Amino acid sequence: MDEKIRANKKGQLMIWVIVAIVIVIVIILFFFLRKKIMPEIKENIIEDPRSFIHNCVKTNVEEVVDIMLPQGGFVNPKHTKLYKDINVSYLCYNAGNYRSCINEHPLLLNEMKKEIKNYIEPRIEQCFQNYKSEMEKRNTRVDLGPMNLDVDFAPNKIYVNIDREIEINKNDESFNLNEFKIEILNPIYNLGRVAMEIASQEAEYCYFEYVGYMILYPKFRISVFSMSDSTKIYSIKDKRSEKELNIAIRSCAIPPGL
Repeated sequence: MDEKIRANKKGQLMIWVIVAIVIVIVIILFFFLRKKIMPEIKENIIEDPRSFIHNCVKTNVEEVVDIMLPQGGFVNPKHTKLYKDINVSYLCYNAGNYRSCINEHPLLLNEMKKEIKNYIEPRIEQCFQNYKSEMEKRNTRVDLGPMNLDVDFAPNKIYVNIDREIEINKNDESFNLNEFKIEILNPIYNLGRVAMEIASQEAEYCYFEYVGYMILYPKFRISVFSMSDSTKIYSIKDKRSEKELNIAIRSCAIPPGL
């Protein structure tokens, strides 16, 4: 009886050993056949420059906007009033007394676009050259075509569109790109629209009802600082981003002593 039990146990053990061997063989065959059936993935020797250029554009756009906003929307403003050690551009100005100001920047948004483009274009060109240099260190040839760059605005956004042919080659592989579309969250458009409204109303009425404006558009906080020469500094803040645009206005000035 004991011999029969031992025989059964040996038989069961042999079955489990055979099952284990079959499982191992099936696993080996699975990976072997999978490797044969699926094409081997080559090492990705071509690196897409989109992320590199996107970061470059974003960094430089944010940098120039932070320069522009305190100064009235310009990198190097010409006609300015010194306020808190900052040269703030006049958007509307009249040197005389009692008369309404003349709007000096009726196309402020277009001027802002040009300011951004002029600032970032040579810096983005340098970014492309840096990418080319880095890739050549990795034995990858990069050919750059001429660059066309355009800047546009939308509510809460800045768009930078770059049209440039790029050919990347290494060994027998090649990769072509010709367009970069970058979108950056920024309230410069919104702030510029408010500034233009202020300048327009100051030119027509010598006054801007900023308290009422904030009630209608609570996403903005507007403050006014009056200076001794009748210049008013409007500070327009986007509450969500905390970005703030300063502008100077001199309209319907009252002579000192009156």
